[in-house]
Amino acid sequence: MKIVCLGGGHGLAQILKAINPLASDLTAIIATTDNGGSTGRLRDSQQCVALGDIRRCCLELVEDNSLLHTVFEHRFSGGELEGHSLGNLALLGLLQLTNSATEAVAQFNAILGNSQTVLPMSDEPVDLIATMQNGQTVIGECEIDALNQLPEQINLTKRVNAHEKAINAIYSADVVLIGPGSTISSVMPALLVDNIAHALQRTKACKIFVENIARENSVMAQLKEDAVVDWLQKMVGYQFCDMSLSPEAIAQISNTQECSSHCAKQLHNIEQLHGVFTKLLLFRSE
Repeated sequence: MKIVCLGGGHGLAQILKAINPLASDLTAIIATTDNGGSTGRLRDSQQCVALGDIRRCCLELVEDNSLLHTVFEHRFSGGELEGHSLGNLALLGLLQLTNSATEAVAQFNAILGNSQTVLPMSDEPVDLIATMQNGQTVIGECEIDALNQLPEQINLTKRVNAHEKAINAIYSADVVLIGPGSTISSVMPALLVDNIAHALQRTKACKIFVENIARENSVMAQLKEDAVVDWLQKMVGYQFCDMSLSPEAIAQISNTQECSSHCAKQLHNIEQLHGVFTKLLLFRSE
């Protein structure tokens, strides 16, 4: 089965780990607008796409006990490299060598021994920009998440397109999984990319939005959880999903509690997600 996953952050990494054993053809399209932490510092100094979520998702496809996983997740302490992960720096080096974010990610994924396809949402650096009710604009994921009221509009600072590999994957997919993750900073960016939006509206794939298990610690906390999908569709301007998978639905499908005792507060249970997708994809293939 051909599966495309859209998003960013820890949410998409979780989905990839849960879905990887079930997909014969898996493509991850990752948001690249993050402007915080090590990623934000590299973006400021190198004028590149956000690399942190790309690193995280590529490494999630590797065994946790792999030496490569451990090495590339290492963060430096002290000096100019303080806080930077080796994986981010490796991706930056490949980006400078290839002059292509798509090619750099492909080579990093190959170094890790992953057979799946991982793609940035765009090869061009771009940011989120929010327009408030009073007309004021706020640029940057971190700055938008920290707002005390929901914006009237959210867009990208310029028009960008995804690589044709991403678009072809969406058109040929059987299932497109979107989320979970921070609504504004992880889910929304790829939905705003012109040719991704066009492809999502025309693909014959079943598009499933995976909801978060907890209220976000951001401006999105002002919105009721059952209103997130409608708000997102209003912001992006089109119907981006065919169905929404809530934590309650996940619990019912898996016949378990919503979140087991070893499930982190803000994260889904990987085993639970794997079981749910096993059932859903089996139903989809029948």
